[in-house]
Amino acid sequence: MKKTLTFILVFLASYAYACQCPVFPPISEKGCERYDVIFFGKVDSASACDPKGFAKVYFSIAELFKGSVEQQVNISFDCSTECLMSFAKGEEWLIYSKYKKFDLLEIEICEHSRKNFNDDAKDIYLLAATRTFLQEKDFIKTLLGIHYYIKPNDLNKQHEEVGPQNVQPSGWGKVMLLLISVAVMGVVYFVTRKKK
Repeated sequence: MKKTLTFILVFLASYAYACQCPVFPPISEKGCERYDVIFFGKVDSASACDPKGFAKVYFSIAELFKGSVEQQVNISFDCSTECLMSFAKGEEWLIYSKYKKFDLLEIEICEHSRKNFNDDAKDIYLLAATRTFLQEKDFIKTLLGIHYYIKPNDLNKQHEEVGPQNVQPSGWGKVMLLLISVAVMGVVYFVTRKKK
């Protein structure tokens, strides 16, 4: 009976410590280099967890410190583990995010992103950050400055400047490609036949 009880307690204890993150140093200039987009914003909404284990949170950015994004932005986060982040409409966050791929920002729980608590005594990030939310926000603002948002159509302009990525030849172009291909195949056929 004692062995069973000990096993159960050890098993439950492993779940109690499942959400521990490695200790991150307080954010610094070097730490900011790890992130593509840094901003202070308010949560508009959050989606449900999709079958792949990810959800999106939608922010209105109040102050952009690093990166080129629109004022409304969505960020992906892992919602499949016990250590999932939770967001509620109206919450203020200081977000440190990275691009997972083009135009898809992602945040992780074991990084520097933090929620603004009205009462510093409830601030769970205070111990690791060594700064209050407002002190960290002011530090980032002093370090990086305020950046302008990109306009919604600026992203479309960037795509247009790159140019079309899947250009198909015109009707005559297709005919010419077909004729050239047949001619090359004929030459290869006759060259290989003469060698035999």
